[in-house]
Amino acid sequence: MHPHIDFLKKVPLFEELSDAELQQLAVVMREHHYRKHATIFHIGDPGNALFILKSGLVKVTIEDRHGREMILRMLYPMDFFGEMSLIDGMPRSATIVAQEPSTALILYRDHFLHIIDKSPRILLHIAAVLSRRLRKVNELIYSLAFSDVYGKVARVLLTLAAEKGRATEEGTVIDMRLTQQELAELAGMSRETMTRTLRDFQQAGCLRVESGIITILEIEMLERELRRA
Repeated sequence: MHPHIDFLKKVPLFEELSDAELQQLAVVMREHHYRKHATIFHIGDPGNALFILKSGLVKVTIEDRHGREMILRMLYPMDFFGEMSLIDGMPRSATIVAQEPSTALILYRDHFLHIIDKSPRILLHIAAVLSRRLRKVNELIYSLAFSDVYGKVARVLLTLAAEKGRATEEGTVIDMRLTQQELAELAGMSRETMTRTLRDFQQAGCLRVESGIITILEIEMLERELRRA
């Protein structure tokens, strides 16, 4: 059995595939390491591969017409990116940057097309997973378009808590250090607006920010803001 198979079983994109199907994918995957702040690919680059994050942390970004960066998502081990390129081969729609030293498994489109020609069930499963991800993107677009600043910040914090939260006696600690600029980019707002909104949440007793670490003290308050938005 290929050494990557146990890892691939934990990846949502592949978790329902059989060992035989995973073996077909694993044998053609290549492992690559990235330094902190390395750009894995730029928006507009040729789309020819899927990446599965094995270790580390990466951010998915785009820029507006003024060149201002917006973070769409933070990705963690077992997350994947570049998946649309497996289907359509179109250029990249976002830029991916390693936030810390990271390792990814790479599945090239040519290899993938050869595999699904023999095992079409793999494509059907991947399409279902991509459909669920698209629904989440639609929720993000709705939030950015219609929520007020408190709703946007609440969504970002609740998402980070779900992905990287650690329960303590005080509340939920988000176990990653993000600058207020990075948080602002995730929420689609200016750093000044993010700073002011975080301060308002702190004064309301909802959360605490110390040395870049956020502790959510009253998660129900954020959930109310999200429902209100």
